[in-house]
Amino acid sequence: MALIITANAEAVSKRILSELGRGVTALMGKGMYTGQERAVLICALTVTEVHNLKFAVNKEDPNAFVVVTAAQEILGHGFNPLAEDKQAS
Repeated sequence: MALIITANAEAVSKRILSELGRGVTALMGKGMYTGQERAVLICALTVTEVHNLKFAVNKEDPNAFVVVTAAQEILGHGFNPLAEDKQAS
């Protein structure tokens, strides 16, 4: 999972959506050191996509702050289903 803090949220999001085919969620945050408002983008991805994510973010905002962390479990579209398919026997 990646957290991306950027002043160019629209451009970074569009590049992630188009180049990685991954969804992105934006939350608003405030840098407590600078006091500046910034978007915090959240993107779930696989380990093999991390390099592509860093490359895509750097193209749009070389000053972005990116945190990549392991997620315990990711469920939903593009990953494992949220609920198991229960079929009657």
